[in-house]
Amino acid sequence: MRFVLVAILLCSSTSSGQVATAGGAVPGRPPTPCANDPERHRFDFWIGEWTVTTKTGGVAGSSVIESVSGGCALLENWTSLSGGHGKSLNAYNSGTRQWQQYWIGQDGAVSEFRSSEFKDGSMIFFVKVESKPSSIVRLTFTPLDSATVRQHSESSSDGGKTWTTQYDFYYHRKAG
Repeated sequence: MRFVLVAILLCSSTSSGQVATAGGAVPGRPPTPCANDPERHRFDFWIGEWTVTTKTGGVAGSSVIESVSGGCALLENWTSLSGGHGKSLNAYNSGTRQWQQYWIGQDGAVSEFRSSEFKDGSMIFFVKVESKPSSIVRLTFTPLDSATVRQHSESSSDGGKTWTTQYDFYYHRKAG
């Protein structure tokens, strides 16, 4: 019996020599429940360092998007050409089965995109303006190729029947 227990422990040791528990966690390391969850990686196409341009090619700023919190979220650090800054935290909420984005700019304006859908390869966030029940903002991220992502912000004042572009940015992956 002792030999069998030793064999089991040896077979479950990690490459670093640490022994994994029955649940696969390694003592002394934080758990990483998001690492192997495909839903939590649908937005990974946005990870990277980017030069951001307008539709006509004018530089609007730069952005760095990184995986944080053990692969459970994406953190965006945005700098506009005029020197403005903002950050967004993006994560899949398994309770609501929705991706969500929380944006804060240096002007103090907050946008909470609490609902989303993944459609035709695009991540689409929605926020409803509480003071105007028929107002909606839609924020769509579409990978155009491995080096370009389009971020298109639109608003609707008629419950989504018609849409007006707020901005149309193109993220170009920086070389290196």
